[in-house]
Amino acid sequence: MTTISIPRGKYHIWTVGCQMNQADSQRIQTMLDELGWEEASMEQANLVVLNTCSVRQAPEEKAHNLLAQLKRAKNERSDLLVALMGCMIGNQKTIDALEKRYPHIDLFMKVEHADILPRFLEERWTLISGAGCLDIEFMPDASDETTDDEIPVFPDLPTFATSTSRAGKRTVLPMAITPKPGERIAHYPTKIEPAKASPSAWLPIVLGCNKVCTYCIVPYRRGRERSRPMDELMIEARSLVDKGAKELTLLGQTVEAYGLDLPDQPDLADLMTNLSEIDGLERIRFMTSYPRHMTDSMIERMAHLPKVCEHLNIPVQSGDDAMLKRMKRGYSLDEYVERIERVRELWPDITLSTDIIVGFCGETEEEFQHTLDLLEKIRFDVVHVAAYSVRPGTVAARWEDDVPLAEKKRRLHAVEEIQGKIAFELNQSYVGKVEEVMVEDTNMTHGRQQLKGRNRGNKLVFCPVPDSTSSEGQRVFQPGDFVHVRIERATAWSLQGEAVVL
Repeated sequence: MTTISIPRGKYHIWTVGCQMNQADSQRIQTMLDELGWEEASMEQANLVVLNTCSVRQAPEEKAHNLLAQLKRAKNERSDLLVALMGCMIGNQKTIDALEKRYPHIDLFMKVEHADILPRFLEERWTLISGAGCLDIEFMPDASDETTDDEIPVFPDLPTFATSTSRAGKRTVLPMAITPKPGERIAHYPTKIEPAKASPSAWLPIVLGCNKVCTYCIVPYRRGRERSRPMDELMIEARSLVDKGAKELTLLGQTVEAYGLDLPDQPDLADLMTNLSEIDGLERIRFMTSYPRHMTDSMIERMAHLPKVCEHLNIPVQSGDDAMLKRMKRGYSLDEYVERIERVRELWPDITLSTDIIVGFCGETEEEFQHTLDLLEKIRFDVVHVAAYSVRPGTVAARWEDDVPLAEKKRRLHAVEEIQGKIAFELNQSYVGKVEEVMVEDTNMTHGRQQLKGRNRGNKLVFCPVPDSTSSEGQRVFQPGDFVHVRIERATAWSLQGEAVVL
């Protein structure tokens, strides 16, 4: 294997969207760190990577705004490279449209093709920085008459679609836009070993999605479900824990589908059982769940693993059967409610969160009311609510988006109002209890340093740092530390209390 030597530059990764995007960005960051690149602000960076989301309109618009800003920046700087990844990267037609609209993008990349990044930087950054392997002064100018024989050839490179950009009168090497279908085998980056891992780290276990929800673009952008082999996940998990991770969140669009496509068909509980044997790993979380994949056996085994946290994120999207059929969610309301009841029976201390879409195509007032009724019936701890926005390329994009924006906002606020009341009532039950909290951050509030973290049920908890009169007064708390907090107050969104020694 040839060692690639790349002059060091500075990078900035901008990430928007789901936890899977955050996990993908962590992988790209680790790759750049291993190449000797230095993290910097977007204004200082030589390489800007935009990790995009197309699930809703708002994050996509943010990416478009940044791309417009970067176009102006590239006109002023010849040492700036721009890479685009994430769910805005679709098929070749989508990429061609983006390339036409934003010719200043140097690289279109899916995370499964991230192995092209070192070679891309070796060629493009070496030339831009003037550090070495080719003298670009003597490369043929675009205006010169050239033959195919005069175009520089680079050994051992995959074939890429190419474009030519200008830096003054110099011609910059045409390089790495996107692999054409069939030229590369998509493979999620493995053997990633960060110099230091966050105390709360992501571990993607299922990539892609086999569901065909009519509103969702994810299957078209992330492909079919692929489970990562157990051995590969165990190696990565141990590496993350060795580098400082105390808590791992197992990720998948439908996380209980893990193993269905593997030869020996291990399930999520099997994976959690193996992960629980890792010394130094304190907590295991998982998301996102899907009711039809959750068997009683799986739930029971997870509930009896001490390191698995008592929290379940299980999107319902609507509380009306007709809406669920239009969304093609694959279950009835009765099936969903039955799974929730069974989970609570087998895992009594579980907390629940869900996702709701309001204003989907054709949603009537009666159908929306059924969603509010469901919230009152199940009483989720947290509800993530979004107003429907059309996603080009989905089935629903061919339908009429017939719920006015003002009505979507009204329904969204109605969900927030009811859920706020429910969450406030549920959180009052924590007052007087002592909760184990893993510190995520510290900040100053009212002139006193405050700890921020989450309990095992994923509740946000705040408490002042113990003062010098306590037995822990001299301790300096860091992210990843554990502290016991007696809850004294609760709002709909968080718990507050004082640190105690047990």
